[in-house]
Order: sequence, then C-alpha cells, then structure tokens
Amino acid sequence: LRRTNAQKAILRAGWPSGGMFAIVKMAGSQFKVVPDDVLIVNRLKPRNKWTVGSVHTLKDEDVLLLGTSHYTLVGLPFVAGAEVDVMVEEITKGEKVVIFKKRRRKHSQRKKGFRRDVTMLRILNVRPPESLSGENYRARIET
Repeated sequence: LRRTNAQKAILRAGWPSGGMFAIVKMAGSQFKVVPDDVLIVNRLKPRNKWTVGSVHTLKDEDVLLLGTSHYTLVGLPFVAGAEVDVMVEEITKGEKVVIFKKRRRKHSQRKKGFRRDVTMLRILNVRPPESLSGENYRARIET
C-alpha cells in the first residue's frame, strides 16, 4: 500500500480518529496521542494504582496541548478541562540494553545488561473541554 506525502501527513495528524490529538505528559516525557494509540512509557508509580486492565483519566496538569484540524488549544502551562482516557494493557520489561566497556591494550573489559520496566498504555479517548465539546468548523473569513 503506497500513500502520498499528503496522506501520510493526514494520518500523522490523527485523521482516522476524527482528527483529535493531544500532547500529554507522563513519566517525565511528552507524547502526542490519538485514540487507539499504544504508548510505551517507563513504569508508572504508585505500582498498586497502575495495574493491568485499570482505566485512568489524565486531567488538567497532564494535558499540555489539544488540537483538531479546526482548532488548537495550547496550554499555559496546561489545558484546563481537557481529558484523556487511558487503559493499562501490559506491564513488562523492555528490550535489553548492553553496556560494554573495554580498556584497550590492558586485557580489561566489562559487559553488563539492563532491561527497564515499562508500562504499555492504550489511549481510549481524547475529550476537549466542555465549552468546546460541540464546536464545529468555522471559516476564518466570513463570506
């Protein structure tokens, strides 16, 4: 399946999900999300709250930007009233990172591995603030 650059740009903007996307802050990083995305983030704490199958709503301080093809809400520093629903799909370990240190000509080397704990989250829904929930497209220039 070949797509044009314009079609790829539309897909990146979240068109299949109705065009609604959000920038959220989780586990020290920022992610652009659209509904039905899967995020792989560092293990979320507290561990007893983020269990497999639990559904959480990210509100206020976690939603930094919200946008569609018709409008963009930029948070200063966050978008008040915007919500993103997420579900924990899996808690596992990530891929192995190998740390290899070698000192040349000294017959000295060290090999060590590391696997980080990750949480996989499914984005269920992105909701704008109540004041914009029924907002439709309005042309910039009235004719």
